Amino acid sequence: MTYVKKALLTMLSFMLLLMTATPVVTQAATTIRDVSTNSSNYKAISWAVDNELMTLNNANNFLPNEQVTDRELVLMFAKLDRNYPLSYMDSVAYNFYSDFYLPFNGTHVNANRSKAITRGQFAQIYAAFKGLDLDEPQAVQYLYSNNLSTSSSGKKTFASFNPSTKLTRGDVATFLYRAVQNGNFAVQGLTRSAAGRDNDSITLPPGFMGSNSADFEEPKDNSNDFTGPDYVNNALQSIVVEKPDLIANEVDSTLVTVSLKACNGDPIADDKSYTFRVTSTYGMIIDTSGEAVRTVQSDGSTVSAIVVAPKLTKSARDTISFELVNNTDPAMKCLVGQKLKAEVRYSPQPELRIDYQVYDPTNTDDDNGNVTPPYIPYEKLPEFFTQNIIDVYSPIPLKYDGDKKLFSIGQQTNVTDALGNVQNVYLRYGGSDPRYPALGYENAILQFENYNISVYLFEELLNRRLDNSVTSPAKTEIMYMISEDGRPIYRVQGIDDEIASQVENINPVGAIIQLMNHMPEEKKLTLEHYDSVMKIYSIFTNLSNYDRTVLLKYQGGKLLGQVEAYKKRVEALKESADAASRPSGKDRYTKVMVTLVRPGGEPVTDYQGTVKIKYDGVEKTASFITNTSDPLNNTGSPGTAVAYFDSIIYGKSKVEATLVNPIDPRYATILKGLKDKTVTKDIFTNPYFSKNSCSLATEIAYVVDYSSSMKAVDPTNYRGKKMIEFINQLKAKNNIVIETNTKATILGEGTTDTVLKKDLYKASKEKGATDIFAGIDIALTKFSNDTKTAKAIVVVSDGKTSKSKMTKVINEAKKQGVKIYTVSMGKKSQISDATLMQLSTETGGAYYHALDNLQLHQVFQKLIDAILCKTPASSCINPDDLFEDANVSLRKGYLTMSARIDGNCPNVAKINVRYKSISGDVQFELLKRSDHVFMLTKTVQTMQDFKVNNEIDLIAYDKDGNIISMKTISITN
Repeated sequence: MTYVKKALLTMLSFMLLLMTATPVVTQAATTIRDVSTNSSNYKAISWAVDNELMTLNNANNFLPNEQVTDRELVLMFAKLDRNYPLSYMDSVAYNFYSDFYLPFNGTHVNANRSKAITRGQFAQIYAAFKGLDLDEPQAVQYLYSNNLSTSSSGKKTFASFNPSTKLTRGDVATFLYRAVQNGNFAVQGLTRSAAGRDNDSITLPPGFMGSNSADFEEPKDNSNDFTGPDYVNNALQSIVVEKPDLIANEVDSTLVTVSLKACNGDPIADDKSYTFRVTSTYGMIIDTSGEAVRTVQSDGSTVSAIVVAPKLTKSARDTISFELVNNTDPAMKCLVGQKLKAEVRYSPQPELRIDYQVYDPTNTDDDNGNVTPPYIPYEKLPEFFTQNIIDVYSPIPLKYDGDKKLFSIGQQTNVTDALGNVQNVYLRYGGSDPRYPALGYENAILQFENYNISVYLFEELLNRRLDNSVTSPAKTEIMYMISEDGRPIYRVQGIDDEIASQVENINPVGAIIQLMNHMPEEKKLTLEHYDSVMKIYSIFTNLSNYDRTVLLKYQGGKLLGQVEAYKKRVEALKESADAASRPSGKDRYTKVMVTLVRPGGEPVTDYQGTVKIKYDGVEKTASFITNTSDPLNNTGSPGTAVAYFDSIIYGKSKVEATLVNPIDPRYATILKGLKDKTVTKDIFTNPYFSKNSCSLATEIAYVVDYSSSMKAVDPTNYRGKKMIEFINQLKAKNNIVIETNTKATILGEGTTDTVLKKDLYKASKEKGATDIFAGIDIALTKFSNDTKTAKAIVVVSDGKTSKSKMTKVINEAKKQGVKIYTVSMGKKSQISDATLMQLSTETGGAYYHALDNLQLHQVFQKLIDAILCKTPASSCINPDDLFEDANVSLRKGYLTMSARIDGNCPNVAKINVRYKSISGDVQFELLKRSDHVFMLTKTVQTMQDFKVNNEIDLIAYDKDGNIISMKTISITN
């Protein structure tokens, strides 16, 4: 169908829509006694009564000031929604809208259905209904900009909207009347639970939040990390830079953590979260997935950001600034307009950069290795564009900047010149004006409707539309927005009418069909199409049961089978490519790659020399590949030396690399820091679970903390990877997979096969505050009444959470017979274990603390046995890792010995420190200072008769004198 024909059909459809959808304002069939016909909202109330959205009481009173409940509102939406096909029962409506993630309070908690909602909540629900994921301030501005509200005072500020005031019948009649007047009232919805992801698509006008930077002093230029006026320093507790000195190589990174209190000195609640803009003069701010971000969210009292060093050939000092934005909380007002600063230093250094890969055909599901991809950079934003509709010009791509794809886009907008003058002009990037060059789109967020798509699909959609363009030059329209982390979003809108009419206008089904129409035949698929197929499959896996039924009916189910076949095809292509890259004659191996990097971060691609690589006791010498080397399979890129080792160590191990002398004389100066230096890298290969020794019919909920504070304890998202393996290993009858931060989100429900088809925790990112009880609360509503199945909840968190629902959750878990197992990750100083211990103890579960990734694996292995075999759960993870910390230090004539053990291992009776010497061994028993801390201090004179070696053993014994664990350390001065 051509776009000219589409335009005619669209116009006819629009005329029909006006006839059917525009509110017909007639005199109410019955007089409304308590609303005057002269009232400004009489028309809206009359319309609501006539359309049976609301009724009058027996005295013909409308009661406009009576509060509206969550249940009443969901039914009003259903009655007006042109996409709603079901009966007007509240449970049916809630279930329907849950697929669209509308943030009704009663979706998962029945008790909330009878509770009144606020005006601010209505704004969020309506924005989500229209496809925008907004927090309250942005949702209120969205109502203003669409003329659904004029505010009570006419000022159109957040405060004047009265967002915390309960929504009344008069309010909702007016809002919905205006909404229907604006056009087609049909749900678009969200693809995930509401979390404010589209906030940056709404610009808040100056003064909208009522803040005024003139109320505050300008930040002072202090030389320390604490910057700003005294009252800001009272709120700012500390700024900690984990690693203040970084190598300037675009790889090295550090975590910067800011600790805060409210402006009056009160602690900030764990369920509170604020947004901070983070800037760096030289470096890049990223999230844990490696994507560049501009804003981060706090988790209770802390806010943190990951800083990646730039490539530099000279040393530099960088300032990392945190600035509170979009604040609505008076308690944090003193931080508005202030920048909290920390310092990071970058220096160029030569490197032997070690990466590794593991191949084991018996563990094919695992993706072991640490070949770190570069961070995903920002695409430059079109500076003067407003977030709305933009034109895209042919061709796509317009041109290449190196390997970077560029396109030309334009919009009528206001442009401010160098003198501050504002002009309304048509601005085109990539047009004739060299001041506005073409922009990149590969690393933007690319979407069709509101579903993420690949670069290939984005180009195919646009080029087909450009081919049908009737303008000269050819152009088409797309939507432009800015994501919450400051990335441009380019969204292609519009499912073909012919497709939409055959699939009941269900967006995700129509999107799958239209995107598949842009894919080549199955036999012509290549690895280039891998990402495209997986993006389509992601939409497919998130279809509701009803949506799948509709897709099954389309073309007799042919397309549904085609989606599955395409996925199998590209996965087979990927596996073939992986197999081709493996060396012949090696059934399993650890591949170690050592790259020689010059100061500034660039590989040395013509180095003539070798490197010694040592792994698992085996030493090999490998030559660096050069840019003039003969092309050899499986050797690596120029600047890299590769060695294959037959052994695989699951868990923790080390690789050592040393340049072999003499150093290539051409590089003797710039590589002098590597001469005779052995570089060591700790590596980790993900272990696999042992075969299940028991089987049991189970229902299990998995609640994983993805609040901002988890960046510090699990920067690689190992908990998400391991939890997916855990789900697959347990094979529960019913799985409830939940991600929790400020809010709880259900990522999947059902059988193991069903939930594993979804992304689950792969795409989860740390954000916002912590409320693990919100996740547990939802999980407890999802278990069946089957008394024959064992029921459990597994929680992974750092324990820093709101506790408002704890008593309720514990009582409900006891009532249902659900055991809760809790797991904390990280150092003891990073976690709050009291809540997690109480939660597990009172429900008959167990609490575990995992120091690192290996211990987390061991915890899950113990949980498999505890759940499936119903064995008593011991919180002692692994005796080999009993010592959490051990230290012997010599200072001012005193020898101080200390040990901290895993507090979950209760069978430790004593700990001895053993010194080895040529005169014989000497032992001291440490004094027990607490349940898991042992210490002893001795004068140096005590040891004067012994010639003590540097290595010292700490030995833990049980009550019968048996050795439980031993750790060897060295004396520190």
